[in-house]
Amino acid sequence: MTKKDVRRQIKTAAKEKLANNWIYLVLVTLPAVIFSWIGGRSFQLMDTVALMHGEFPWVDGQSSYLSIGDGTAMSILAFFASTAAMFSLLSFFRNGEKQPHPFLQSIEVYKTKGLFLGTIGIAILQFIWIFLWTWLLLIPGIIKSFSYSQALYVYKDAKENGESIRFRDAITRSRQLMDGHKWEYFVLQLSFLGWLILANLVLGLGMIILLPYMYLTFAGFYDYLKKDLAEKASAKAE
Repeated sequence: MTKKDVRRQIKTAAKEKLANNWIYLVLVTLPAVIFSWIGGRSFQLMDTVALMHGEFPWVDGQSSYLSIGDGTAMSILAFFASTAAMFSLLSFFRNGEKQPHPFLQSIEVYKTKGLFLGTIGIAILQFIWIFLWTWLLLIPGIIKSFSYSQALYVYKDAKENGESIRFRDAITRSRQLMDGHKWEYFVLQLSFLGWLILANLVLGLGMIILLPYMYLTFAGFYDYLKKDLAEKASAKAE
C-alpha cells in the first residue's frame, strides 16, 4: 500500500466516523473553536480601536495590555480545549463511544490522573526544544515539531493504561513513531490547507465544521503510526 493510499484510507475512516455523529463531534470541539476565535480577535480589537482614533500604539510603545492579556488567556484556554478535543476524538475514533455532556469534554478529559499536568509539561518541553532548534535554523525546527507531534497522544495512552511515564519519554516515543513518517505527516496537514483557507474566509467560523474532521484524521494517523512501529518491531524480533 502506498503512502497516498494510507492517507486516503485514514481520511475515509475519519469521514465514516463523522457520518451521523456531526452534532456530537462539533460539540466536543466547539470550546476549542470558541476560545481560538475570541483569542485571535482579542489581539486585534484594542489596536483596531486605536487606529480608528489615529493612534499607533505599537509605534509609540503603548501596547494594548488589555488586548494582549485577553488574547493570551484565550489562547491558553484554546490550547487546553483543543488538546482535550484531540484526546476525546482519539477515543471516539477507536471505539465510537459517545460520552455524556460532549461540550464539557474539555474539562472531563483531564480527570484522568496526571493528564492535565502532563499536557502542561509536554507543551513546555516541546516549546523549549522547538524554539531552540528553530533558533539555530528554521528547517530543523519545523522537522522537530513534526517529530514531537505525537507526544500528547503517547502520554494520554500511557496514563490511561496506568503506565508511569516521564514527559521526556513521551517526546522520545513520539520521535520513534514519526521516524520515516515526517513527510507523510506534512502532506497530511497540507491536504487540509484548502479547507483551512475556506474556513477562515468566514471569520474562522468554518472551523466548527472542519475541526472534528481534522482531529479524527490525526487520531487515525497516530494509530497508524503505532501499528507500523509494532510491525517493524515484530519483524526485527523474527
